[in-house]
Amino acid sequence: MAQRLLLTIMFLVAITTLACHRSGDSSHAVPELSGTTATVRSNADLENAVNAKLRADEQLRSAELGVSANAANSEITLSGSVESEALRSKAVNLAKGVDSGVTVKDQIEVKPTGRAADTAFGSRDRHG
Repeated sequence: MAQRLLLTIMFLVAITTLACHRSGDSSHAVPELSGTTATVRSNADLENAVNAKLRADEQLRSAELGVSANAANSEITLSGSVESEALRSKAVNLAKGVDSGVTVKDQIEVKPTGRAADTAFGSRDRHG
């Protein structure tokens, strides 16, 4: 009888612990502290989050972009180059979407590759 009571108590404690842990997930979430000086994310966290978004985008994954973050100031700096103004805007918007209240410093240069022009010039050099 004592063994059965002990097993029942252990079972109830396990279920209660599991239920408390699951229901408490949302209450343990880190609140967003936009506009405060508290650092919720580290520099590396912000940089990794932006890089993951850039890599996930088919058009931007091959772009030569640098990402640096200052989590204390909620700032992300994007640098490097892309082929068009549209890709530049897309990169900035993806970075802004990483965390509410983040400021993105856009230092991206637009450098059209001119693949068609390169091909044309290359063929001229060979023929002329």
